[in-house]
Amino acid sequence: MLEVTDLNVSYGAVNAVQGVALRADTGKVTLVLGANGAGKTTSLRAIAGYHKPKSGSVLVDGVDLAGRRAHTMVRNKLVLVPEGRRVFSTLTVEENLRIGGYRASRGAADATIAEVYEQFPILADRKDSQAGLLSGGEQQMLAFGRALMSQPKVILMDEPSMGLAPTMVDSVMTKVREIADGGIAVLIVEQNADAGIRIADDVAVITRGKTVWNGAAADADKAAVHAVLGESAFDENA
Repeated sequence: MLEVTDLNVSYGAVNAVQGVALRADTGKVTLVLGANGAGKTTSLRAIAGYHKPKSGSVLVDGVDLAGRRAHTMVRNKLVLVPEGRRVFSTLTVEENLRIGGYRASRGAADATIAEVYEQFPILADRKDSQAGLLSGGEQQMLAFGRALMSQPKVILMDEPSMGLAPTMVDSVMTKVREIADGGIAVLIVEQNADAGIRIADDVAVITRGKTVWNGAAADADKAAVHAVLGESAFDENA
């Protein structure tokens, strides 16, 4: 379980994140919504150890890890799937997965790869292909699989549907739901509010670096989200 309280992040004199509070429970998806520049990605990167927060707490199963570096966060079972997927394009699918499980023994990595291939059959089919030759959706599945190689308790996901065809968005979001259902806490930033809310348990809305609303996805007020994100946040025909 992840609980973030009063997170503050600055870039020099600029306070990019000011008191963000977020929570992701084991086996559930928490969707983070907000307009461009609201502080969503900065919050994720600070939680994951890529930016050092000015203050605040980042609890993973009750242990405060705020300010730890990214490799330490991975050792403590928290991992980030970054925006843009960031796969190693010249390496094969399986080589990308093994990088994700670099801390595991060969036997343990082999066992986890087998589990990843079972969950993502397309990766098994493409295991010897260069990652750069995969479609955008397949690369996103690879990014998920690479994160799972570290056997995390918490996965942060930054805009997993970005740049994908509409038909692929549903497949990616279904996989996000399946990952959470497997017993992992998922905190996901997603600009496609409609697609995100369909698979989310809880929703947090961030504006101007602050959390302005937290609650169950079923209680998310479309009018309030429209006010923050604009009319394009939801597909009104869905």
